[in-house]
Amino acid sequence: MYRSDFPIFSTHPNLVYLDSASSSHKPQIVIDALSHFFASDYANIHRGSYDLSMESSLLYEKSKKAIAKKLYASSDSEIVFTYNATYAFNLIAQSLVKSGLLNRGDTVLLSKVEHHANIVPWQIIAAEYGIIIDWVDLHDDGTLDYDSLAEKLPYAKILSITGASNVTGEILDLNRVKEILDSLEQKPLYILDGSQRFPHMETDVVGYGIDFFVATGHKVMSDTGIGFYYGRKDILQKMDPIFCGGGAINSVTTSGYEPAGLPFRHEPGTPHIAGAVSLLAALEYIDLIWGFATIEKYEKELIEYALKLFATLPSSIRLLGSLSSENRLGVFSFVFDSHHPNDVAEILADDGICVRSGYHCTEPLHTALDVPASLRASLYLYNTKEDIDKLVDKLRSI
Repeated sequence: MYRSDFPIFSTHPNLVYLDSASSSHKPQIVIDALSHFFASDYANIHRGSYDLSMESSLLYEKSKKAIAKKLYASSDSEIVFTYNATYAFNLIAQSLVKSGLLNRGDTVLLSKVEHHANIVPWQIIAAEYGIIIDWVDLHDDGTLDYDSLAEKLPYAKILSITGASNVTGEILDLNRVKEILDSLEQKPLYILDGSQRFPHMETDVVGYGIDFFVATGHKVMSDTGIGFYYGRKDILQKMDPIFCGGGAINSVTTSGYEPAGLPFRHEPGTPHIAGAVSLLAALEYIDLIWGFATIEKYEKELIEYALKLFATLPSSIRLLGSLSSENRLGVFSFVFDSHHPNDVAEILADDGICVRSGYHCTEPLHTALDVPASLRASLYLYNTKEDIDKLVDKLRSI
């Protein structure tokens, strides 16, 4: 339905791209926006009084406004650009410690579903500063145990958890998490990894009580090297950034410096301006196709179709996670009784079917499931039922 908007499928007409959980392809509107920006509008931002600099600055800030609108944030000053989600988690974790908002003996609660980007930065500060890490338990199918979350949350200073799994496709029940948080006398800081969630659906960060929302651009059809996090304004004002300089300061003397206002104090140096422009174009494309509701509706049809076909696969091929289309993305991970996922991925690649194999940067989840590796196929709005047919036919033949 939307496939024709993506030139990659014209240049590769037989391509079956099922790796969007890793990175998504770009519609023509994003490609054109980048080309036009470099040809007509490019300059550095926030310093020049000439037209090019002002136009470039306006596009950069417009991108933040578009993100804030999608997240229902109170202000675009709560949007901080980074290079990717991994970078954002490192910035947040280190800055919280530096600011005294996270101290020795405090507990950070994670789940075993998490991407390494939401594990390793906390492990670094745990080793350096005496922070404690605790883990929410999982059910046997790899889905989150909300009873375990409710049991452990009262003792946490921070909850940092994924909004959607990049292995099982499980979408976090934000209403249920909010109910648990609202029942607590003292609410921990709530950080949501939106990297897998943001490309597919809106998230009301204020309504759900989310303090930080982290995401990356290349999974939502923009350029690589651009990510962002939303931070509640009062917390961003308290946070002392671990990096500073460039546009992050108002003044510098030989005896010290004065930090800039929000959000610039958290964005030192020249940012990835073109990345912000590409992200703006990607979000404008979503608006052109009538918003995230369109993506959710179309993908739900694909997910239901895929699950019906997957149920017909031989018993030697097992799907991880829930077999229901409810509260799940089009992310499907398989294990095989008699084949290594890497070998299956190579066989599929020979037929132009692009999937991913390995841990998918979620080694603790695979360990919890006693699975050495898995093969992942992931959908986005440019996929079709024919793509799913080709995948299933090839898996049957293997």
